[in-house]
Amino acid sequence: MGYMGLGTQRWISTMKPRKFFEKRSKPDGGGGNSGLRSNVQDYYHLKKNSLSNLKRKKYTKEYKKILGKQLREENKRQQVYILLSFIIALTFLFLLFFYLNTKFEWF
Repeated sequence: MGYMGLGTQRWISTMKPRKFFEKRSKPDGGGGNSGLRSNVQDYYHLKKNSLSNLKRKKYTKEYKKILGKQLREENKRQQVYILLSFIIALTFLFLLFFYLNTKFEWF
């Protein structure tokens, strides 16, 4: 009942069909006991993460200088791209205005 070859594992071909609207917790298609568990942490033995350590990080002055330099370079690139796109858009509008002016003789 499945493709057995080229590294396909046995548990894939022996999976039973899933019950309607039921989660599959084991590769053999089981899951009768999985609904009895209350937490995912109990099933996977996960520890709760504490995010209190994020603001306590101490960076060296050299690292802060390197980060500041990278940030300024990225901002300069972004400003150059915005300026170039603005100039291109203005020239396009200017040329379009002159073309329409000659075509319809507005002025």
